[in-house]
Amino acid sequence: MGIITSAHGLPLHHAQGAQAGQASYCYLFPELADRPDAGLFPATTAKETLARLAAFERVYRKFETHTRRMQLPAAYTYFGQFMNHDMSAPVNVAGRSRSGPAATVIGSGDPPDLGLRRRPRSTAAILARIRNEQQNPLMLESLYADGPRSADPEVRSLYEADGVRFKLAKATTLGRQELAAATVAPERVMHRRGAHDIPRDAARRIPLIADRRNDENLILSQLHLALMLLHNRAAAALKPTIPDPVERFAAARLLLTRHYHWCILHDYLPSLLSAGAVSQALSAPPRLSAPGGVPVEFTTAAFRFGHSMVSQLYDFNSNFGEGGRVSDAAKLHELFAFTSQGRMAPFAHATSQLPDHWVADWDRLTRLSGTPRGGADRIDMSFAADMLNHMQHSGNLLHASIFFRNVMRGFFRRMSFGQDFAQAYGIKPLSARQVLSAMPKTVRPAAAAAGFGRSTPAWLYFMCEADVLEGGERLGPTASRIIADTVTGLIRHHAGTTLQQDGRAWHPRHSVLKTQNGKPLVSLRTLLLCAEDEHP
Repeated sequence: MGIITSAHGLPLHHAQGAQAGQASYCYLFPELADRPDAGLFPATTAKETLARLAAFERVYRKFETHTRRMQLPAAYTYFGQFMNHDMSAPVNVAGRSRSGPAATVIGSGDPPDLGLRRRPRSTAAILARIRNEQQNPLMLESLYADGPRSADPEVRSLYEADGVRFKLAKATTLGRQELAAATVAPERVMHRRGAHDIPRDAARRIPLIADRRNDENLILSQLHLALMLLHNRAAAALKPTIPDPVERFAAARLLLTRHYHWCILHDYLPSLLSAGAVSQALSAPPRLSAPGGVPVEFTTAAFRFGHSMVSQLYDFNSNFGEGGRVSDAAKLHELFAFTSQGRMAPFAHATSQLPDHWVADWDRLTRLSGTPRGGADRIDMSFAADMLNHMQHSGNLLHASIFFRNVMRGFFRRMSFGQDFAQAYGIKPLSARQVLSAMPKTVRPAAAAAGFGRSTPAWLYFMCEADVLEGGERLGPTASRIIADTVTGLIRHHAGTTLQQDGRAWHPRHSVLKTQNGKPLVSLRTLLLCAEDEHP
């Protein structure tokens, strides 16, 4: 696998000459998606359904959001985004374009004329036109690509000459004049001198990493960096026992992948899915029929709950957070500015690398502080204003809010309504009253008029289910089942490698990577704090 270079969508109408077996996506419930009325409101045509969705979005766009914080730390939002990139990079089979603007909102890449073409008539028509650039989903290809011995020189250039470690860059320490010119009081700034950053190409405004989507925002970029640091630390720890560089790289990659899978199965999913969803999926035969197949229901609807978790303000570090020396919070739009695409604004004239007073503090981002800046936003129908209102670069798009784009994805990918997925799993669907109660009061009449109470677009239904049944602190049972079936199914295809070692279940206590106190890395917090420590 080569470098993932840009935002990804499903430009279905551009694909030509696809063969039936080329697509690496699938449907968990193809019988639902292939129904003639899949995703259509009762007794309506596709055009009429589209008009209802557009009318509701116009009302929702005027809604003044009031987000609520959840108990889960903010880092989980962006770990989920990393996972999504590590699972799915959809392109049309005619080949991808290496040009065009990078995505500026989490997971928002789509063809510019989305919504102006007919939706495909069947799941086969969709799957025949797309493939997944992530050839081994959830195996850290977003971090490694195909490694230091790749045939692609661009991939090889990500690694040091030893063929074992990632190349790293340094964050920039800005001078007093540069800070003052950007209206930052120099005497208040706390620097992280010597801190690392991902390498960047200033001239091309691109990050030099395997999946360039992981520089969409600063928290995701710093998380990608943390995994690079952990790999380098693992490689250094393994050197005394594995002197051969080829074997040592492979061992370090396997070790980090084991930590990654452990964290997903034992921390991330249990923290966000309804009780028992993970164990239920692991105890049943895998629902995914083919290795590496990523369900469209997962990518299009169930795993997009993270959009609701994005916050407007963050307790980011000692400069921008609770009691911060510069500001009491980092703002969402600033997290997009401090990336390659964002040009490190407002310091573009001074540096192309991250200023060191913007280095993430993982202690803050992974702890429950109990403050208004301390956690992710709850999973519900409210969104951070910058997420709801941000408009993409698009020439033809009439509605480009993240809200509308997600609803349109479901429509054009033949997503059935959320109630249909609940029934398919044997779960009692939400009542119309429950669905409408989860909608903001000001949009409930429009939702009722559109028929959302009994026929709710899947992405919206899953957020309503989370709000009604779990208070927004985790997902409801239907979305949880889709996500658990997908993620555990992908990991189980590699279970003999990543979940077992020498015939026994692997545990982080078997790892050379430990906390400062020598304890195993059993959570996202301990993993990221280990990366934040001084490293080789």
